[in-house]
Amino acid sequence: IGFFKNKYPELFFLKKIVKQGDTCLDIGANVGYYSHFLCKYAGKSGKFYAVEPIPDFRAVLMKNIPSKYRKNYVLFPFALGGQEKKIEMGLPIVGGVIHHGMTHVIEKGKDNSIAQTFEVEMKIPDKLFGEIEKLDFVKCDVEGYEYFVFSNMKETFNKHKPIVQCELGSEYKKDTVDLMKSLGYEVYALENEKLKRLPENQVLQYANDVYFVPGEKKNDLG
Repeated sequence: IGFFKNKYPELFFLKKIVKQGDTCLDIGANVGYYSHFLCKYAGKSGKFYAVEPIPDFRAVLMKNIPSKYRKNYVLFPFALGGQEKKIEMGLPIVGGVIHHGMTHVIEKGKDNSIAQTFEVEMKIPDKLFGEIEKLDFVKCDVEGYEYFVFSNMKETFNKHKPIVQCELGSEYKKDTVDLMKSLGYEVYALENEKLKRLPENQVLQYANDVYFVPGEKKNDLG
């Protein structure tokens, strides 16, 4: 357990912020590492939504979800963004190795090291999630595409005020932070198994996952 906590502190920390009966959303679910634990911590009374556009990943993902949670688990086979259209996504080669955890939207003229491409449907998140009755926690891993997802998810954030965990990548890091602050969120980082407010002068340099916490939930962090 000690090794697990040191190597995957964010995954281990989930049990402190995801409670029985919570509704969770896993954007960029990949093969279900997070979804597995979200189901475990929110339990049979929880509800789970996942977004994963790559078919091969979805097949593995569903095998990683314990059968007792599957009736409460909804898997959306889409990418998220600002338009409803078909797009190309690719699995990159880095150092001669295919990186399954770095699947991303292909930008014309920028990607020349793609091992495999997939045509997928893009959906606008506010439309896709419009019928969700409540939302307590969001984990987002979209390889630098966070701003384009979150900027089209403002209605969902305003309605439900979930805690949001994500990795901040790409040149849109500041835009993402500014957007979430405009929605009433503050930026936190995980230190010594606790969430601590991240000073403004450290946010853009911070390399690990950040947690966007709405003002009304900051007193619930413990």
